[in-house]
Amino acid sequence: MAGASAFRRAGGGVGMTPRRRWLRIALLIAGIGLFAYFIYNADPAKIRAAFLGEPWTDANANGLADPDEWHDAIANDRHDRGLGWLSLLVLVPYGVVFTIDTLGWTFTFGANVLRGISFARLWSIRLVGEAVNAVIPSMYVGGEAAKVVLLKRQGVPVLNATSAAVRSKTAQSIAQSTFIAMGAAVAFFVLPPEHAQVKWAFAGIALCGFTLMALLFKIQRHGMVGTLVSWVRRLGFSLKLLVDKEAKIRELDDEIYDFYNRDRKYFRRCTITYLIGWVVDTVEIMLVAHLLGYELAWLHAFAIEAFISVARGFNIVVPGSLGVQEFGIVGLFKLFGYPVELGILYAIVRRGRDVAYAGLGWALLYWSEAGWSRMQAEMEESEAAED
Repeated sequence: MAGASAFRRAGGGVGMTPRRRWLRIALLIAGIGLFAYFIYNADPAKIRAAFLGEPWTDANANGLADPDEWHDAIANDRHDRGLGWLSLLVLVPYGVVFTIDTLGWTFTFGANVLRGISFARLWSIRLVGEAVNAVIPSMYVGGEAAKVVLLKRQGVPVLNATSAAVRSKTAQSIAQSTFIAMGAAVAFFVLPPEHAQVKWAFAGIALCGFTLMALLFKIQRHGMVGTLVSWVRRLGFSLKLLVDKEAKIRELDDEIYDFYNRDRKYFRRCTITYLIGWVVDTVEIMLVAHLLGYELAWLHAFAIEAFISVARGFNIVVPGSLGVQEFGIVGLFKLFGYPVELGILYAIVRRGRDVAYAGLGWALLYWSEAGWSRMQAEMEESEAAED
């Protein structure tokens, strides 16, 4: 199983170097420490009151600044609601987003490959893969190996499943780069003049985002894996894995190239669908703020969500971007003029949502016949047979 073994090796199948392990630990401690710093300097009484469903903005008179200093997008007459059990509603918008993303994922297989497999089955397979990614920091490829194995059991050829994973990641990267660039452009226009330096930094990010999007699209159309192998060789490096698997890599690249020339419309649908998913994810921020008595401007939610996606990228080295994501969320809320407590509350609710969906994914894996131990054994067997 060329694809699954390659993903597995890239995603943590090999031993972790001490330097990389210490980097992960350092980033984890730094992220959690910075988030704890925000909590320490906030008002714990207000945070506790909000989660208990009680009026929270008046929980402690020494908490937030005077309401006149808050952002003009905040409805000052509604700061009296808490979350309580209503926090469970946050599961709904993400469920919608996950369904949209699953639809986008199906487009990467082209026509007829997934015939006979229900959408619900594909939804659960993708959920299992994302749950693995949430726990195993592996540049999101550990979960791709799991998806390849589960799709193989549904009769999908390994080469199709692997090439779909590469196409999916590329389409996601293009959609995310576009979303981040759009978010940076929005931030440039909505931030007040006193944030001039930050505004121009966002302008630079927007330019880089659109450039990266175009570069990814161009490279992928000409064979991304093969292009990256060529670049590595030009730099004077020789990776044994790339040398040993070059024939398989070229075969994978050929399959991807054929997809772009034969089913180009599916790639466009996939990328657009992923972008829609990113945009719809802004509803979650607005929902949580609304439940707490705030009315966030949609453009602010758009920019905040765009850069939360950047913080989530630290999942490469930190499991679930723990601490890093929370620090990023609070910092973004503060940048756009909202109370630190609101950012903390949203960060905690969002982390709870992540844990809930990851837990559901692992539960589906353990309760199905495709248990984690069996899946690992199947990956190892296929890798041994391939070698």
